[in-house]
Amino acid sequence: MAGLGEQIARQQRTMGPLLVAAVVIGLIGLPVAAWLDLRDLSERMLRTQASEISRIIDEMRGFYGSEVVGRVLKADDAVTATHNYRDVPGAIPIPATLSIELGKRISAHDGSVKYRFVSDLPFKGRDPHQLDVFERNAIFALRANPREPIIEVSGSLFDRHVRAAAPVVMGQVCVTCHNSHPDSPKTDWKVGDVRGIQEISVNQPIAANVLAFKYLLLYFGFAAAAGLTFILLQRRQSALVQGINKELSEANDFLAAISLKIAKYLSPQIYKSIFSGQKDVTIATERKKLTILSRSELGCPSAVDCQARRHLPQL
Repeated sequence: MAGLGEQIARQQRTMGPLLVAAVVIGLIGLPVAAWLDLRDLSERMLRTQASEISRIIDEMRGFYGSEVVGRVLKADDAVTATHNYRDVPGAIPIPATLSIELGKRISAHDGSVKYRFVSDLPFKGRDPHQLDVFERNAIFALRANPREPIIEVSGSLFDRHVRAAAPVVMGQVCVTCHNSHPDSPKTDWKVGDVRGIQEISVNQPIAANVLAFKYLLLYFGFAAAAGLTFILLQRRQSALVQGINKELSEANDFLAAISLKIAKYLSPQIYKSIFSGQKDVTIATERKKLTILSRSELGCPSAVDCQARRHLPQL
């Protein structure tokens, strides 16, 4: 039992500093892990944005080089701007056509950013595009208030999809072109009218960023391991305490049985003084004065009479 007590005391002396260290690490580790993960996440997002911007600029440069500069250099006559520039030698695309063609190129790649130029009043002969609910609502809302951008956020538990629509406002050059072009479906445009929308879609899968929180995952793993270790140590200490209690119970039962047996051979006063602690149970010598009387002094003619007289009550 003494060995178990020493073991428990040793565990308690060890658990104290461990608990203090665990609390300190827990308080400091969580903000540090969150900061490191946010830094990595920001760096990851910046790299993704830089890559997407670089890809978009490459598409714009490539389209400008092949469809504008290249056609101008090959032109024998005067250069014109038209929506069906591919059918006219030496022609270059007008701004709306430029936006449409760039949108096709940018959206053709499997990237997180897509661009599209859409209108409910396209020129005749353009490839048909069926407007969805977001695009129809965005055109209607931006014509009512061009200064209020339209943003829609959707997705599931594992990814998020953001669509943002900005108005395409008619300038003086656009108004002159559209009002005089034979393929224009509307010929009474005014400066400041909203022709259509430029839509930018950004898709961000959440599952791809889960690994960005590696420091938090490590922190939670360490916290779980520390908690499990603490529980195991507590259970071990509880088992030791139960063992000590069992030994104490057995010892008490043994002492109770012994005391009952001893009580048969001791007077109640001595038994009480011993088991209450008033008298130590030790082997020791003690001197006392005794008076020995003979039978003649007691007035007993024989030993039997002395024995009988000793048991008679005193009158």
